[in-house]
Amino acid sequence: MQHQHHDDSSSTHTTENELTVVAKPHLHDSPDLEKLSTIATENHDRHSHLDRLETVPTNMDAASALDPVNIEYYDDIPDGGYGWFVALAGFLSNFIMFGTISIWGVFSNAFATGPLEGKASTSELMGVGSTALACLNLMTPFNPMLARFGTRFIMTLGSVLMSLGIILAGFSTEVWHLYLTQGVLFGCGSSLVYMSVVAVIPQWFTTKRGAAMGFSSAGTGIGGLALSPMASSLITKYGIPWAYRIIGLMAFGICILTTLMIKTRLPPPPMNEKIKSPIKLSMLKDVDFVIWLFGAVISLIGYLVPLFYLPKYGASIGLDPATTSNLVGICCALNAIGRLALGWVADRIGRLNMYIISCTVAGLLCCLLWKFATTYETLLAFSITWGFVCGLYFALAPPITGNIVGIEKISPGLSLLFVASSVSAVGPPIASAIQNATPGGGYIGVQMFSGAVYLCGALLCFGLKLKMTRSLISFI
Repeated sequence: MQHQHHDDSSSTHTTENELTVVAKPHLHDSPDLEKLSTIATENHDRHSHLDRLETVPTNMDAASALDPVNIEYYDDIPDGGYGWFVALAGFLSNFIMFGTISIWGVFSNAFATGPLEGKASTSELMGVGSTALACLNLMTPFNPMLARFGTRFIMTLGSVLMSLGIILAGFSTEVWHLYLTQGVLFGCGSSLVYMSVVAVIPQWFTTKRGAAMGFSSAGTGIGGLALSPMASSLITKYGIPWAYRIIGLMAFGICILTTLMIKTRLPPPPMNEKIKSPIKLSMLKDVDFVIWLFGAVISLIGYLVPLFYLPKYGASIGLDPATTSNLVGICCALNAIGRLALGWVADRIGRLNMYIISCTVAGLLCCLLWKFATTYETLLAFSITWGFVCGLYFALAPPITGNIVGIEKISPGLSLLFVASSVSAVGPPIASAIQNATPGGGYIGVQMFSGAVYLCGALLCFGLKLKMTRSLISFI
């Protein structure tokens, strides 16, 4: 963006307190949209150049899937203030949404040894949690199409659907009941809440956007840490139905609170505005982007497998439900810490580089450490180490996508990535089918499968790195 200078009698030009947003010309070198604060200059003629520009890189995140708004709205962003309450609303929403998804393994194990014993296979039970995550990812790109109804309306609708999904799951007597309630109903409701929060937080921040989004996403790990032992305790004391009802009512209370806390700075689009599809299939002509899609989705297939299987595997080596639920909670907590810590490292060694490393380490841990984790201590070590590196996709996928397709195509690129990532929900059912085909019902096939898809995704991403940079050690 260039400043227009007007000819007048004065040879000086003074610029103060301006905000200029520009895209760096070499997108493959640095994908970040940068906010350049122009330095006040005096007594410089119009052909002179600024000696120095202070640059503050912004972050590409899930909100980048939204269509960019007019740049004028940046003029009065408070970069904080009430925005921190909006970020807190995001934290609480992620706490209940992803916390509930993360602990499906606890409920799955309870159903398998309780009301659905002999009525549902492990594959069918694992598919419930996968369906919830698939619906969340599949519906997310289309939620901005409802923006004309207002954020609070969408949040309220999502909160009701999500809470109903959890509460009604407590009345399930057949596995298909769970697919409709905790799978479809909860997943679709969660997608409405998730994208509403993600869309509003950036309206309040500029230089602190990364910190705000990071604080909001931290609710994901804290939710798993808190809800996992809570669910195990409730199931033991009150049974599965009342455990669902208590968590569902808690979810409704939290979501209503976040709905009251949420506050937008932009008016909703007019009701008569033409609805545009967020999906642009022309993006698939970009070979680099297609390779990234395959690499990201394949590696993500392995993410849910250990998370859902930890309670079942822990029981097979003699651990009680309370202990295995604690391991799931620890894994979720380290997941949140890893996203922040490794995200910081990624900014210094390259995001795609960091993603390749994290997927490789996660895959090796599944193949090597998990295989020999036959005591509480070794399974704890696996939960800590794997949890730290397993979920970096959720932190790095947006900026990596922006680096590959360019700033101007980040919205349709992320929309396609969201839709494609729903395919990764097939991981737990496939792992269960492998376990059923394993002699003695052992877990060696599950462990190798989870590790193999991580390593395969890392290999594809490494091939993409070589194709884009022609170098083994380049920053990308």
